[in-house]
Amino acid sequence: MKRSNFALRLQPSLMEASRKLAESEGVALNQLFNVAVAQMVASHATADYIAERAKRADVQAALEILRRPRKGEPPREGDELPELQTVIQRRAKRANLPRALEILRKAGAGNPPIAGDELPESWKRRRATAGQEPQAAPLTRNK
Repeated sequence: MKRSNFALRLQPSLMEASRKLAESEGVALNQLFNVAVAQMVASHATADYIAERAKRADVQAALEILRRPRKGEPPREGDELPELQTVIQRRAKRANLPRALEILRKAGAGNPPIAGDELPESWKRRRATAGQEPQAAPLTRNK
């Protein structure tokens, strides 16, 4: 594996928080930075991949496949498809994709969060009910 060096200049407070996090995770500071950069690169690659796939999507063809009857099994109650426009409208009301991307980019650039960068309460509730762990680890943890 080819290795390269890069002089990273961090604010003292960010460096101290990084040291504490690396210590609490039981990893070297270098490893912590490698993982953080890898996560950011992966998130951008994923966003690009999804955007590219969305351009090629054929919603009508997908809906036709979903409307096909299953062989040998009659439809069950609840198998009906919702009105497409209704689903899109509901999701559009909840989503604020440009704001979410802005927050992710700021976090990747090492900028401190500002007022309004918090996750909406609905996201927090969904995460808590689904039992999912947060994608990004907080800078400090209570032991």
